[in-house]
Amino acid sequence: MKAYKELIETVLQNLSTDSAKGLSFDQVIQLQKRFGKNILPKIQRDSLLKIFFRQFQNPLIYILLVAATIIFFVGDPLDAFVISGVLFFNAVIGTIQEGRTERMLESLRKYLKFQVIVLRDGKKKIVQSSELVPGDIVILQEGEKVPADARLLEAHHLLVDESMLTGESRGIAKEIKPITQEVSIADQKNMIFKGTYILNGFAKAVVVATADKTEIGRIGHAIEEIETEMPLKREIDHLSGYILYFILLVCLFLLLIGVWQGRTFVDMLVILTALFICVIPEGLPVIMTLTLVTGAYRMSKENVLVKRLQAAEGLGRTDVIIIDKTGTLTRNEMIVSKLYADDKLYEISGQGYKPEGNIYYEQKPLKEYSSTMHLMGLGCSLMNKTEIEFVPDLKLYNIKGDPTEAALFVFSQKIDISSQEALFEYKPLYEQPFESVLRYQAGIYQKGDDIFCFIAGAPETIINKCHNAKYQTQQTLQELVQEGFRVIGMAEKKIDILKLAPNWQEDSNFLKQLFEDNFNFLGLFAIEDTIRPEVKRIVAQAKSAGLNVVMATGDHRDTALFVARKVGIFHDGDRVIEGKEIDLLSDDELSSKLDLIKVFARVSPENKLRIVQLFRKKGNIVAMTGDGVNDAPSLVAADLGIAMGAIGTEVAKRAADMILLDDSFMSVVHAIEQGRHIFATLRRVITYFFTTNMAEIFIILFALVANMPLPLLAVQILWLNLITDGFLDVALSLEPCHEKALAISIHVKKITRLVDWKVFLNMVYLSIPMALGSLFIFNRYYEQNISLARTMALVTMAMYQWFNAWNCRSEKFSIFKIGILSNYWLLIATFFVLGLQMILLYTIPGQYIFKTVPLTFNQWCLILLLTAPLFIFEELRKVLVNYLFKD
Repeated sequence: MKAYKELIETVLQNLSTDSAKGLSFDQVIQLQKRFGKNILPKIQRDSLLKIFFRQFQNPLIYILLVAATIIFFVGDPLDAFVISGVLFFNAVIGTIQEGRTERMLESLRKYLKFQVIVLRDGKKKIVQSSELVPGDIVILQEGEKVPADARLLEAHHLLVDESMLTGESRGIAKEIKPITQEVSIADQKNMIFKGTYILNGFAKAVVVATADKTEIGRIGHAIEEIETEMPLKREIDHLSGYILYFILLVCLFLLLIGVWQGRTFVDMLVILTALFICVIPEGLPVIMTLTLVTGAYRMSKENVLVKRLQAAEGLGRTDVIIIDKTGTLTRNEMIVSKLYADDKLYEISGQGYKPEGNIYYEQKPLKEYSSTMHLMGLGCSLMNKTEIEFVPDLKLYNIKGDPTEAALFVFSQKIDISSQEALFEYKPLYEQPFESVLRYQAGIYQKGDDIFCFIAGAPETIINKCHNAKYQTQQTLQELVQEGFRVIGMAEKKIDILKLAPNWQEDSNFLKQLFEDNFNFLGLFAIEDTIRPEVKRIVAQAKSAGLNVVMATGDHRDTALFVARKVGIFHDGDRVIEGKEIDLLSDDELSSKLDLIKVFARVSPENKLRIVQLFRKKGNIVAMTGDGVNDAPSLVAADLGIAMGAIGTEVAKRAADMILLDDSFMSVVHAIEQGRHIFATLRRVITYFFTTNMAEIFIILFALVANMPLPLLAVQILWLNLITDGFLDVALSLEPCHEKALAISIHVKKITRLVDWKVFLNMVYLSIPMALGSLFIFNRYYEQNISLARTMALVTMAMYQWFNAWNCRSEKFSIFKIGILSNYWLLIATFFVLGLQMILLYTIPGQYIFKTVPLTFNQWCLILLLTAPLFIFEELRKVLVNYLFKD
């Protein structure tokens, strides 16, 4: 049986404890042996050496290592050392990045070390929270952190901030009565949970769970068990598999050809070495890393900190983004947006707790405030017990106390009520804190010979205590509630000083009668979590780009719907579902409804995790935003986890793949735009890389079938792959975005793979002419001078690469449309590799290492005449494809 369903007596009996005395010293010793300390187990960090070797756990890396080993024994050892050096460099970069970020689970420990008052052997003692055991009786007051999961025994005006667990932005009023039905954490009103904060009141509770048995502990276990791969890693793994299969097939084909032609074993090893170098993309890991680093740098300019490099690209493939309401769409700052007073409904401007804004009626700002407004502002100021502090570094307001009280206090400042002057003029005589049973708070204040009583709380309760509330008030209240506002009513009355007996503050019957009726109704406050002004436009922009924007929040259904409608996430025909409904649905039933559901309300951490997993099971690439401990499992499970930098908990930041430094949804969308540009860049780079490799494979296969010598030596192929390709690939990775990447829904709707059939066919289309042209040149010279023939083939293939690099600048647009000089890095790289090619041909070391000979001017002209048509062919293809397949 769960503690929140039990009677207090039953809970105490099950834990063998006493509410008045607590546990005995002997009991504590025995329970500590049984349950251990009230801390989460420390996660053992991986050493840098272990992280370094983990960088090699990739099929592509395995293939490269095997290739380097084979080349070392049957080819030139220098080639093997070059490949190994590339892999070492890539592993160092990965180690540095991962070593900074893999600290997620250990961050849970920040919630553990603090002191708490506990009853033991009938005496109050102050102990470390880590010393608590189930059965301990703890005493908590305003401002304290809850040390363990506990069942409430007493609760006086108790208000708890559970946003880190539930995502609910306002404080939760607690009570002690048992709950008969199964409910989520957010609705367990008689429980308090480890890591949450007491906003107001006093509590006495019995500890029911400690350490990893608490809700935070359960979340820690959930994180530990979740394994999620980045989209890029999955695709590289698949690509590596295809390369491996291709190598096996080609080797088998070579073996058959070699046996048929009667070639020797040594000849076959030489050919196999050359083929390995052709097939293996030696420079691809480094180029991909540099591309991701460049993209991460661009994202940082959009206030997005990328923790794991592959996340930068993965965000570009995202087609579902699940966002939390609090902090992302809203500022997590309550604000009075509307005011009903004097039978009129007013609009109030402003942002969060910033004490600036105007009161509008019929879209015109008020120059003077009515006496009713003044009284309402005065009551808000006098009854306020919160402290509001502006944090310049985060550009956010930090409050201590009830967020609703803070919003009402800020309203009083907007109508020029000075809290210091109010407290100076009005002496507090009695104050009744908000209590969930009474559903109101009240205060009695004296100014001279006049005594005023203010009361604020649930509007129905306040209206029933007033003699002058009108039907229109009820109608307005209903409209505001339907719009999703949290509504607070306020009333006041004057008290005859002669009716106050001595020590009247201690007379509970007198106070009950005093607060019962005969109040003068003042008005209604409509309060909401401040919606960021840019969100509606950004949501519309994201949807037009093919993103499915979904809200998942711990807030109530009406509140979630109100925000979702206001920002454009929810429209007529869409569906909303609550956590308790999700629990009743099977995976198949819920999965079938996902495309229609735009709002998930009152969801638990388990609900969020399940939603993410079902979207991924349907084949979606899911990005998830979150800020609380409750969001950590789903942040880990999503393809891309995005944490809030300003208001996010440390756990969420550790769990995420990237962090929003400004907590704005606008930054998420800008990051997706950059991610799509990274995706397009990687696709461009891979297209160029494998087109060159495919051309080299074809030239060797064609030569073998024609029973010709190898047109290119292993060291020459390595030059083409690492030097010529390397510099041009780096330049291609710096290609600017030629169109608004977010506006191109084609990236989401049609292109979700780095290598698809379209790219593959384009590779074949370009590589065959490259191979045939190079083989033609080789065939023309090899019988006369094999060194000259191979030099001519090498330069021809290199020049094909130069032209192909310019072809690959865009899949869709002509080079003349995007601008020949728009990527000056490619222009510089082209001239640079041309210079290196000259060194290869016209210096003695170059000629010796790469077995080349100098070429004449006429031979250069012949190569240029043969290779230039490749550029023309690709330009014609783009024109034809754009004409036949218009988007």
